[in-house]
Amino acid sequence: MRGELDNILAEKDVDALLLCSDSYRDANMYYLTKFLATDPFIFLKKVDADPIIVVSQMEYQRAKKQSIIKAVKSHLDYYNYYLEILKTTKDPQLGSLKFGAKIVEKELGAGTKVCVPHDFPVKTADFLREEGLTIKPMFGVVEKARETKDSQEVEEIRAVQAVTEEVTAEAIELIANADVGANDALILNGEVLTVGRIKSFFGHKLLDNGCLIEEDIIIACGAKGSDPHYVGEPEDELKANQPIILDIYPRSIQKRYWTDLTRTIVKGRASDKLKKMFDAVLEAKNASLDAIQSGALGNHIYNVCCDVLEKAGYETIRGGKKVTKGMPHGLGHGVGLQIHESPRMNEFSTVSLKEHSIVTVEPGLYDPKIGGVRLEDIIEVTKTGYISLTRMETQLEI
Repeated sequence: MRGELDNILAEKDVDALLLCSDSYRDANMYYLTKFLATDPFIFLKKVDADPIIVVSQMEYQRAKKQSIIKAVKSHLDYYNYYLEILKTTKDPQLGSLKFGAKIVEKELGAGTKVCVPHDFPVKTADFLREEGLTIKPMFGVVEKARETKDSQEVEEIRAVQAVTEEVTAEAIELIANADVGANDALILNGEVLTVGRIKSFFGHKLLDNGCLIEEDIIIACGAKGSDPHYVGEPEDELKANQPIILDIYPRSIQKRYWTDLTRTIVKGRASDKLKKMFDAVLEAKNASLDAIQSGALGNHIYNVCCDVLEKAGYETIRGGKKVTKGMPHGLGHGVGLQIHESPRMNEFSTVSLKEHSIVTVEPGLYDPKIGGVRLEDIIEVTKTGYISLTRMETQLEI
């Protein structure tokens, strides 16, 4: 949570945090400011001091109204520095970078040890060093604070999840009500039901409810679903008696938070082999959920999942095994302002889960001759277990 940021910076042995970016693409900038801007602006925070942001004059009034940062400044507050830089710098882009560096020096002071993101622009860092600042690129500073969610963040994720479940249930009903045509192709309103039609349905319905498919979603039918991240081509036909993976991960347009939901269904009758895969995945999901609580290690929960699957006769990649069928991926990941964030649950996750982390639990099994089965819930970690944000039932045959 944001309140942990001072302790995180102190642990990193730095005096301040600096971000220079827009907040549409930089989740950390939006997290710290709650201010959406398409152009880069400056965030500054000294340890044990209130943060400030510096924006263009055009954004100044909006930032004062919308940002959670109380100290908002405009570029015009540093107008004299800008005039001086213009006299000595012919290249306007370099001048802009030098101006930003001067603002930071003015606010933080020369000699300050400043933490910046690991991918901070090199040229900007050079100008900051010329101003006498010590620049330390680091991984996982703001991200560590984001691992735990406050009650408002949890509710925002819960709201996106509720919309996702409602739309997914409607999509499943469409598939269930489809007729079966030649070669087991599903027919809806006289036309073949394709991946493209289902994705279009999701896109429109989610948008109507204030959510957006930003990357893509996975609609994978039959043997093609044996590739866990095969998203499905628009022309792919949905067919009866075959597994259909629906992996839906939209983002709230206004609140920016994501969710993640996966269900595997069959229109008609599932084969005995597919039913066995489904039952094993469901058991692995439930066992993994039972192992979750604050303090539990991500790799321990992953091992619980693998134990169930391997006992049922399926392979996993645990121990470095290369598998062509079985479970070739980790168990889950954090969700928030990004679809994939910390913490992770896989063989190498030695960090313990924290109370109020939001994570997915998504075991899966895949067979090139059959297809795939994946089931995914999203939950909030508690001291003694978890609270499920997922309410949707799990049913194979529809």
